[in-house]
Amino acid sequence: MYQIQYNSSTDDILIYRMIPANHKYFLLSDLAAARDYELCVLAVYDDGVTTLTGTKMVGCVSFTTDSDVCPLCTFLGGTMIIIIGGIIVASVLVFIFILLMKYKLHSNHYKQKAAARHANVCSQTNGGGGGGASGVLAPPSAAGGAGIRPAERPARVRF
Repeated sequence: MYQIQYNSSTDDILIYRMIPANHKYFLLSDLAAARDYELCVLAVYDDGVTTLTGTKMVGCVSFTTDSDVCPLCTFLGGTMIIIIGGIIVASVLVFIFILLMKYKLHSNHYKQKAAARHANVCSQTNGGGGGGASGVLAPPSAAGGAGIRPAERPARVRF
């Protein structure tokens, strides 16, 4: 078994990776751009005398990563997250707007039905404003219409 340990010169955090002895290659994929690294390989073995695991230094190497590793990484990272988030927010707003419109149309439909239901009610008045006495018809008079009280006669307009 081998142990690979490496760290960056800027943060001094040591990172360990264990690889089996039959592997000849190992890909380091989490390196930052434009940094100096120091990488060491250690052989891990069982110590026959004690129950502890022993290590032996195989070799160390220093290297620097390129400054422009991935020109589209920032676009694919931050910008795409913002675009996808915007699409999700817009679709939720459209969904809410559609639900509000359905609710408005649905509630107006019931208001119209209720108004139509009460529109068939007939009022039994003589056309007066409710200022007259009871609902009894007056006897026909010689001067006016039959059954209409003089105060309730329609006015005649002359042009």
